[in-house]
Amino acid sequence: MKILAFDTSNKPLSVAVVDDGKVLAHIESTEKKTHSVSLLPDIKKGLEQSNLTVDDIDLIAVAKGPGSYTGVRIAVTVAKVLADTLNKKLVGVSSLKLLATNGDKKHLLVPLMDARNDNAFAGVYVNNRDGRLLTVISDHHTSMKNLFETLEQYESQELEFINATPRLAELIQNHFPKASIISTEDSLPDAAKLSKIAETTPAVKDIDNFIPTYLRLTQAEHDWYAKGNKEDKNVSYVEEV
Repeated sequence: MKILAFDTSNKPLSVAVVDDGKVLAHIESTEKKTHSVSLLPDIKKGLEQSNLTVDDIDLIAVAKGPGSYTGVRIAVTVAKVLADTLNKKLVGVSSLKLLATNGDKKHLLVPLMDARNDNAFAGVYVNNRDGRLLTVISDHHTSMKNLFETLEQYESQELEFINATPRLAELIQNHFPKASIISTEDSLPDAAKLSKIAETTPAVKDIDNFIPTYLRLTQAEHDWYAKGNKEDKNVSYVEEV
């Protein structure tokens, strides 16, 4: 099965073309360009390096969030358009689950995305005997304080925090001094690993209604609700804007 996989949910951009587990092309970009500018050229480059066209692809795999609002929207939109117009299967994978693949299989894996003000997007995963990641605690938006309280049931040395910014690493070290920590620089998202997860993930049944996973309101939505608006039978935030 030929898979085109890509992730723009974080600062790095990752694109891979994989055929039955063999990586044909792998493009990583940390340049300061917007993903909206880079994604399609990188997909084209990956296909050219693989000596394939987009028509040869069987499945499109995309990191569906959480992460950068703009980045997640870009990837999901491109994935939906390609899957719909070319009649290809589409698989969406948690961006946190993808980050968890950078961890040590013997640990309880806690992938993070810094959400500022000592908050984070976080999930908890563990590898089963087949090497597949199983969800222990679903992805959610949380304060680090609440996350630590949730993780108190585990031994510090069992935990491995992945994609920790310097500030999050500081908080983790203060609370779980024996936990393993993988920094942001050492845990970049990898589209080749995304393709592997996608192989065992059910395809999206309704491409039109496939949406990114944000896990929290955008600032604009937050402000809209704060003004006393509410989503009901009369009007929703999306309809009003």
